[in-house]
Amino acid sequence: MSTSTDPFITDLTKDLDRLHQEKATGEMILSYRDMSITLYLLAGRLQYAVDKNYRVRRWKRATLQHCRDWQIPTQMLNSQPWEYDFLYQGLSKSQITLEQAKAIIKSVTEECLYEMGLMAQAEKKWVAHDRVKSTFSYFLSLSLAEIHPVLTQIEEMHTEWSRENLQALNLSLSPVLTEKGKAIPNPALQKYLNGQFTLWDVALQLKQPISRVARSLIPWQEKGLLEFKTIADLPAPVEEISETAPSVSNVTPLKAIAHDSKGNKEYLIACIDDSPIVIHNLKSILTPAGFRVLSIQEPMAGFALLIEQKPDLILLDLNMPNANGYSICKFLRETPVFGKTPIIILTAQDSSIDRTRAKLVGANDFISKPPSTQALIDLIKTYLPQATKTLDHLAG
Repeated sequence: MSTSTDPFITDLTKDLDRLHQEKATGEMILSYRDMSITLYLLAGRLQYAVDKNYRVRRWKRATLQHCRDWQIPTQMLNSQPWEYDFLYQGLSKSQITLEQAKAIIKSVTEECLYEMGLMAQAEKKWVAHDRVKSTFSYFLSLSLAEIHPVLTQIEEMHTEWSRENLQALNLSLSPVLTEKGKAIPNPALQKYLNGQFTLWDVALQLKQPISRVARSLIPWQEKGLLEFKTIADLPAPVEEISETAPSVSNVTPLKAIAHDSKGNKEYLIACIDDSPIVIHNLKSILTPAGFRVLSIQEPMAGFALLIEQKPDLILLDLNMPNANGYSICKFLRETPVFGKTPIIILTAQDSSIDRTRAKLVGANDFISKPPSTQALIDLIKTYLPQATKTLDHLAG
């Protein structure tokens, strides 16, 4: 990121860089007069941004932009912020993608910080927390590399806002036509300039940059055709938020345990490989053996499903176009969710160096691909001894 000329962005970037280096978990509270923004951080990564005054409007705008057809939950599973909880649910149920969830977080954060940056001087307060860091929350959060472009975009918006001499205009104000303005026949203006929409809302509805919308309305204000008023936020989409509920980052969805017709547990094996042929071959071995198979060809996109299902054993390809098997294995091992789950590296690279490196990142074992039926079954017997009866039955 280039050196910022915006004091607010410069200071905030330094703070976020430092907190990222420290892998800090907590809340950064930015405030100015009656405005307050809370940034939720987990191990230096940004989970969500909450605005005290227009929290729901920001959420509605972001979801409308990035996942218009999503049937948003109405009940919380865990705790505040409820927006993060809803994103968590959407990902867990594969109703939205990780990219959509992150886009929502970025949009809300951009709005919050953009408005706070227009204030004369924001006060900052850091409140540290000692929350358990789940792997799911690492994925459902913004890394430093993802935060920097957001800050750069805010700086560019500030520059344009200043160039248009709009610094004194609050973006969450609502442009409302006066009686004089209503006399001018303009259905589009009357539709949006009625006290129901903020400037952010109008810009979204018109699909125009907010600076352009604001600039076009200033002459109307100067002529007495409209005025800017403060309006209330929309009602929260949840009836009650428990202040004492555990943090959403601490909670992992429970996996339903499947059983066969005789009441025996059906063990779930996750196959993480970008090749549909490899996935098919593994299924042809595992399914007849009585296992359920969770196929994941895109590790990052499929991670929410992996968390939700909590497989009993993971077969992990070493080399994929968009992911490094070693890094994925290490990442899985660093969370209690998969701390004891058997992970077997599956790859064509069968050298002593590869085996050593796989062990160093926490893999339990290593098998060459394509694996033979017997080799794979023998390996599964080693790490899932409780499934031995099923496998012995197959062998018999």
